[in-house]
Amino acid sequence: MSCCMQCGCALTSDDIAIHRKLISREATVYMCKDCLAHYFSVDISKVDEKIAQFKRQGCLLFEQDSP
Repeated sequence: MSCCMQCGCALTSDDIAIHRKLISREATVYMCKDCLAHYFSVDISKVDEKIAQFKRQGCLLFEQDSP
C-alpha cells in the first residue's frame, strides 16, 4: 500500500488518482487529499469536488462506482 509522501498516511485509490490528475500522470510518489489541499491552499472539500467532477466526466484514473 502506498503512503503519502508528506504525512505518511495510507493512500486511497482516489488520493493517487487526484494526485496524478493535478500534479503529474508519471508520478510514482503521491500526496493524500489533505496534503494536496494544503499544497494548493484550498479546503479539502474543493479536492473532493474535483474528484467527484472527474468521476462524473468518466476520467479513467478514477475507479468508477457500480451503478
